[in-house]
Amino acid sequence: MYRDKLRDGHTLEVFSGEELVFSSSGRWLHPLFQLDEFIRKNGIDPHQLSLHDSITGIAAAAICVYLGIGHVHSDLMSEGAAAMFSNNGVDFSYGHLTERIKCITETMISPDDPPAESYIKLRKKANLTSGMRLEVKDIVFSYDGRRRLLDGVSFILNPGDTVILKGENGSGKTTLLRIILSLLRPDSGSVLFDGSPVLHDTAYIKQRIASDSFPITAGEVVSLAVPMGKDIKAETELAMRRTGSFDLRDRDYFFLSGGEAEKVDLARALASEPRLLILDEPAASLDRASRDSFASLLSSLAFSEMPTILLVSHDPYIDQALGWPELRLQDGRIL
Repeated sequence: MYRDKLRDGHTLEVFSGEELVFSSSGRWLHPLFQLDEFIRKNGIDPHQLSLHDSITGIAAAAICVYLGIGHVHSDLMSEGAAAMFSNNGVDFSYGHLTERIKCITETMISPDDPPAESYIKLRKKANLTSGMRLEVKDIVFSYDGRRRLLDGVSFILNPGDTVILKGENGSGKTTLLRIILSLLRPDSGSVLFDGSPVLHDTAYIKQRIASDSFPITAGEVVSLAVPMGKDIKAETELAMRRTGSFDLRDRDYFFLSGGEAEKVDLARALASEPRLLILDEPAASLDRASRDSFASLLSSLAFSEMPTILLVSHDPYIDQALGWPELRLQDGRIL
């Protein structure tokens, strides 16, 4: 069925068994990104899907592999796409095989590249991230007016980038975060959010400190972050379901385990619809199982939501599990 001729005007058709469940007349990679959203929204098992594409280059193949599509047929397929499918065990066929599709993305990806990395690269190329550009320019800061804790710190995160900030205790990591969050004013230098000096669309998660000073449920904690004008109940439920914490909604927040609280904290951050997510040692108090769960959840959100993420960490286990690029703060500068 999925190998039959595409209907007039369609460039992509997707079947579950013999039932047509998704189609698009879009161009380039946009139909596949639309399919990605469709799969996530409807909770569909992609391994059961069969896809017919009009043209499949290596970029399209990488997205299909990342999504987990079980069967792919293309009217025109590049050799790179065929190699990508072969390398990843995908059942594929084609009407015609060509050396290369005339598209810039054919040179961006190799058949041996990890599909997840290719997926992120292509989402950024298509400007399909929710992240912002963060520019930290020549930040200088000293507490005593003499010794510079930060001495010309500069770096840029582009929309959708995920980076781990490392450094020894006392190197100025938390101070730098407080400057980015406009909680401290630097001696000199600037921080720009999409070119603006005004902090916006940013969520911050710090290391949790236990307290039982007043009773509040996990659901109430998340609901406090929902922007004004939004449906608080619906947005709270959505954020908690995305982090697997919805079943905790009626529990007292301050009596949650460390791993449970981290899920709720991430849900609270997501409920605020951040374009920049800053985390300061969020997994420091977690046990091994909770760190596994947290790293997996954070990695999944980085793929699905694609905000810009700056994570401060000195946990080698979390760093290795995420595999994100690193910035190191040493002697007041970024190395």
